[in-house]
Amino acid sequence: MSSSKSVTFVSFIFLSFFLLIWLNKPVNSYFSQDDFFHLRIIMDKGVADIPSFFVSRLEGQTFYRPISREIYNLIMYKLYGLNPLPFHIVNLILILVNLKLLFLFVKLLSQNQVAPYLTAVAYLFSSVHSIELYYLSSIQTLLMTAFALLSCIYFVKFIKTKILNYYLGSILLFLMALFCHESALILPGIMFLIIVVVKGLSLKKKIIFIFPTFILMALYYLSLGQATNLPSQQVYQPILQPKVILNSLSWYILWSFGIPEMLVDFVKPGLVLKKEFYLWYGYYAKTVFPLLLILITGFLFVTWRLKKPLLSRNFIFFITCFLISISPFLFFPQHKFVYYLGFPIVWFSAILGLILSELWIAGKIHKGAVVLFLLTFLIISNQTTVLNSKTYWAAKRAKSAEVLVRQFKKDHPTIKKGSVFYVTDDPNYPVISKEWGTSSKQAFYILSGSDALQLLYKDSSIKVYFEALGDLPKSLNYNSLISFTAKFPY
Repeated sequence: MSSSKSVTFVSFIFLSFFLLIWLNKPVNSYFSQDDFFHLRIIMDKGVADIPSFFVSRLEGQTFYRPISREIYNLIMYKLYGLNPLPFHIVNLILILVNLKLLFLFVKLLSQNQVAPYLTAVAYLFSSVHSIELYYLSSIQTLLMTAFALLSCIYFVKFIKTKILNYYLGSILLFLMALFCHESALILPGIMFLIIVVVKGLSLKKKIIFIFPTFILMALYYLSLGQATNLPSQQVYQPILQPKVILNSLSWYILWSFGIPEMLVDFVKPGLVLKKEFYLWYGYYAKTVFPLLLILITGFLFVTWRLKKPLLSRNFIFFITCFLISISPFLFFPQHKFVYYLGFPIVWFSAILGLILSELWIAGKIHKGAVVLFLLTFLIISNQTTVLNSKTYWAAKRAKSAEVLVRQFKKDHPTIKKGSVFYVTDDPNYPVISKEWGTSSKQAFYILSGSDALQLLYKDSSIKVYFEALGDLPKSLNYNSLISFTAKFPY
């Protein structure tokens, strides 16, 4: 093994252990909510059904994501069943793969040899990864990010080398990214930026070769109607007001710096935090808010002081890529989540890496400032990761789902095919709010209706009713009804 490969291998092992230790709790969490739904719809499918996933969507699926959802879940479920650990490990491996791909991409573009390494460190430290591990359905954006980065790398190599196979590979990888998540529709925009910043082919040839990607984008959009077939719920309806878009962008930027997703629920008009946040999470506010202020102030100050070297094509390129990659999510203010940062966080890390690399080469004292900046970023991310383990909805619901599933299996190790369950309320469950509801209502969301029990007993004919959602059908045979009280660990 060559010395460079040895260094890469050792670095990969080190980073794996770093993430495993830091993100230990997310890796150990169970399935919940959407995870059960995605597994249930492929539960009775086989390998022979894979071609059909590319032709039509399965019942209940709104978006077209055959690779990252149907094919992936089919393979994983057939191999591991309801063991969540392999699913978490795949997500963890993809985070590391994307780390490596980001390093290679920045290395291809940047003349600064330090920039790829500092970009990789910024990406590694991001608290976004804890969300990507808690919420197993993040596999969709993780896989899309991997294919999109590979497509960009191949496109850059094609422009530099003029080797046609790189171009064909780039187009194929773009399609693979589209089959993972519809947000890959923005990739031709990033490719257009690449032809501006990367030297090689003539501008005329660059435009000729990028034209097919826009054709594919248009065909994909028109044939599948990804935007016109949005769910009917209010939270999925786009709002095009500039004020709303800027508000969403601000939150995504703050989340990229490391603050928790749940903070959005504690902000009142006028950017004032509710007193409940300080009451419940005062320890976090005292530690993180001062550090966050220092971090963002330092970021803006360094950007201003280094404005000449930073006003380069690469810097503008990375900022524009971030804005393009986050743009599909800015129009849905009631449906904004940290896991949508899977691809945008790549470019945010590149922005940080480029700024810090310019500061690094400025002098010895500046190197210390870079270390302090990264240390501050790490502390913020670590504190947010710890907070996520206690407050993030996927983390809490995964813990509850595991308790419920184990209790179901303990109380009813075997059941008749087509059994009917009735989930009742726990009278000792605390009243949180009217919208939150009772324990059976929470069980409905946590178990994704009947999906979890159909998976648990491998029976798609099982029916589950929940006390909070209405009366039982009069036609039911009450003698065969299996009652279960929803009790949670919190």
